[in-house]
This record gives sequence, C-alpha cells and structure tokens, in this order.
Amino acid sequence: MSNIKPTSKEEWITAEDGHEIFTKTWFAVGTPVAVVVFVHGLGEHIVRYDHVFEEFNKAGFQVSAYDQRGFGQTGKKSKTLGSTGGYDKAIPDITAALERSKIDGLPLFLMGHSYGGSLVLNYDCIGPLRTKLTGLIASAPLVLASEPTRPNALTVGLAGVVSRILPSFQTQIALDSSFISRDADHVQKYNTDPLIHGYITTKGVYDMLTNGKLLLTERYKVITKSVPVLIAHGTEDGLTDYKASKEFFDKIEVEDKEYKVYEGHFHELHNEPEDDRKVVIEYYINWIRKHLPKSA
Repeated sequence: MSNIKPTSKEEWITAEDGHEIFTKTWFAVGTPVAVVVFVHGLGEHIVRYDHVFEEFNKAGFQVSAYDQRGFGQTGKKSKTLGSTGGYDKAIPDITAALERSKIDGLPLFLMGHSYGGSLVLNYDCIGPLRTKLTGLIASAPLVLASEPTRPNALTVGLAGVVSRILPSFQTQIALDSSFISRDADHVQKYNTDPLIHGYITTKGVYDMLTNGKLLLTERYKVITKSVPVLIAHGTEDGLTDYKASKEFFDKIEVEDKEYKVYEGHFHELHNEPEDDRKVVIEYYINWIRKHLPKSA
C-alpha cells in the first residue's frame, strides 16, 4: 500500500427539505477505481471511521459518508438528537448521497454498519438507485436485535401506536457498550465520545425495528438479484443478532452473495483489537477489488 497519507474533506450540504447534513469525503490515493457510500449505525457518527476509510483510500477507493439525521454533527447542529425522521427520510438521504458521490465511469458500492447495515439491505430491496450499485456490504446489520435485548411483539406494537400519535417523542436506547468491541481502550473511547448518544424518537425506533424484521418476512423476496452482497457478522455480537442476518442471507436469491462470520468477534468488527480489525478491513477491501469491473 502507498505510504502517502490520504486526504479528506468535511462539508455541510442542505437536503431538499432544508435539513443541514454533515458529510465527509475520504479521497483515494492516486486515481480512484471505485466509489463507496457509507451509512453509519445508531447513535454514532462518521469520523469514527477515519482509520477504516484511510485504508480504503490507499486501495484506490473514494469514500463518502454523512452523519444521519439526529446523530453526530447533524444532530448537534439541528438540536434534534435522535430525530431521524424514520425511513421516510433515511431512504431518500441514501439516494441523495449516492447521487452526489457517484463519479461517471466508476463502480458504485453501498456499505452500512449495524442500523446502517439494515438500511442498506433495505435499500437493496426498495431503494430507487439499487440497480445502479456494483455491490453492497452490510456489517453486523440490525435485522433483529440480539436475543437478550430484543423487544417483544407487545412492546413493538405499543411503540407503533405511540409513534403514530407522538412521532417526535424522544426516548433513549441504552446500548451496552461492552458489546462494542473486545478492545477495552476502544470501548472507553466510545463511552467518552461527546457525539455519541442513545436518543431516538418513537417513529425512529419503530421504523428501525419493523423494517429490520421486514427483511425476513417480505423484503428478501424483492432484493436486487444482480447486485453482489457481502454480510459480515461476529458470533459474540450482543447488540445485533448474527443468526438473523444469516437467516436473511439464506433467504435471498442473489447471484453473488457471501456471508462472512467472525468467530468470537463483537459488534464493531472494524474496531476489534488491532490485529483482528486489520484482517476485517482488508477483507472488505479485497471483496470490493474482486467485484470491480475488469477494466478497473
């Protein structure tokens, strides 16, 4: 890999509805051979992925990402922590990110982690630009929450009722940060990050849970069969259920699909102890390389 340090650019863009969204682009070292659009997880933000995308850049991939509504710098500036707008806003925001990030003639990949992983899998089923994708990666996707923390049907139904009456009512999800990584220093960094929070609205949490489950009950039937898919999950993930993501994987009829399981790994595969995270990041890079058009 090149020893040249990649460069990046942070900027604010205004969505069609006037909402200001914080974005970041990590530029490829040398001439880019692919574009990757990334969607982060619940309660976090994109700057946490600098170490991941700098390696992508060294491999020739240009990466674009944004802090989702209610989270990171976007949520801080709007003073609406956790107000995601649900899937009514999340899916169009992915479409807008793909449109502004694409480079003519270059393959376009979509990647997401956790809640973002669920979003990109759903996008592959219902997103307007899904057929334009060259490939898709879902890291520890929230198809279902892990069994110990999974809300029962009554709780989800009640959340649905409340979300219709008070969609913007703010609540908190108490994620157990000990399941983030086996790296204690990283967990401490997560716990003290001022941009990380557990706030979300009733509509946001209801949409998140129901659309994740829809992947298993309906949406798997309409996934874009021609778009290659990689799903990666750790077996000791205490936040999202790796068995549920495997069930979804088994159901989808996709011409080129791969389920990569990491034994003993926790939720953030890219933030596990250093030797392990390097293996994970390199695997993503090689998977993308494998799916580049021969001309690239």
